[in-house]
Amino acid sequence: MNRLRMSLPLLFVISILAHGQESPKPDFSGKWIFNAQKSTLQDPAPSSMTLYIDEHDPSVRFSRTQVYGDKTDSWSLDAHTDDQREILQHAPLYSSRIRVYWDGDALVLDEKITAGDGSKATNTVRYTLETGGKTLVAVENEKTPVGKSTNKWVYDKQPQ
Repeated sequence: MNRLRMSLPLLFVISILAHGQESPKPDFSGKWIFNAQKSTLQDPAPSSMTLYIDEHDPSVRFSRTQVYGDKTDSWSLDAHTDDQREILQHAPLYSSRIRVYWDGDALVLDEKITAGDGSKATNTVRYTLETGGKTLVAVENEKTPVGKSTNKWVYDKQPQ
């Protein structure tokens, strides 16, 4: 009986610690190919797009190449999901402040954009996995001085 009384508090503490731990986050790592047929875009779709994600929580790297006809556009970002600081990126026509964080099982990219003329926009992309991790869905909400738009980008995972 005395042994039971001694071990109950220890079991209680272990139970609380185990219950309080977060479940592991999904792994978004891989090569993802844009699927235009499954996507719903308000803007013209690229003729092709490849997105690479290398995620080792809290580190995540995005690398994307979009092709529109004979024009290729590449973008990349190295971020940390546990970092509250924004990452500053500069492009020829705009600059942006980006933060990447977890919202449950979704990986969120939150971007605040300032164009060269001083106008402001926001772009928030919420990445989730479907079909057992074989499909990546990126729901993008954009707010610009001319209005709001929502795009659903769907990608198929490529075998490694």
